[in-house]
Amino acid sequence: MKENLIHYRTCVCNINYHMVWSVKYRRKILKPEIEEYLQELVQQIAEDKG
Repeated sequence: MKENLIHYRTCVCNINYHMVWSVKYRRKILKPEIEEYLQELVQQIAEDKG
């Protein structure tokens, strides 16, 4: 847990993200190719942000 903490001059934080994909009638809308693209995109953004 302590290795996940980010230290700034005036604060310490631990930021976590939880994404929820909610659609009307709860139909499957993420096709395999779209899901793969979104996973790559989120991973790339996460790596850029550290």
